[in-house]
Amino acid sequence: AGMQTARGRYIATLDADLQNDPKDLPTMLEALKNADCVCGTRAATRGKGDNWIRIASSRIANWVRNKLSGENISDAGCTYRVFKRECIAHVKFFNGAHRFLPTLIKMEGFRVVEVPVSTNPRFSGTSHYGVWNRLFKSFRDLLAVRWMKSRQIRYEISEMRD
Repeated sequence: AGMQTARGRYIATLDADLQNDPKDLPTMLEALKNADCVCGTRAATRGKGDNWIRIASSRIANWVRNKLSGENISDAGCTYRVFKRECIAHVKFFNGAHRFLPTLIKMEGFRVVEVPVSTNPRFSGTSHYGVWNRLFKSFRDLLAVRWMKSRQIRYEISEMRD
């Protein structure tokens, strides 16, 4: 709901636990000059504070997600993203849509790019996400997104002249 009520030209999302470094924002805004949505990818810095189960499950989840959705998003779990406001205005939101925002944005005809971002150890608190509490909901949502992609009608309207 927050993204849909945002008033700025650009919308940025990042983790509140300071795992995402706000210093990466200028790089992401620069990449936004050639795209409509910029997604962070933690590949280069993954592992800071993450155990091997979290890293392995993330890699497997990204592979399955890409195979079933026909996408090539390297780090769908990274929530550090910057959007042009009009992208969000066109997305059909649902519970769990945050996991598939790059795909949903692409489905609306917008350009999505990825840039490497820094990852810091969690500043405070503990993660509420685990393998099992996300597996079934995420898989169900993935199947729904796959279905939406397969049923999407793409067309262009051109002006008719007499």
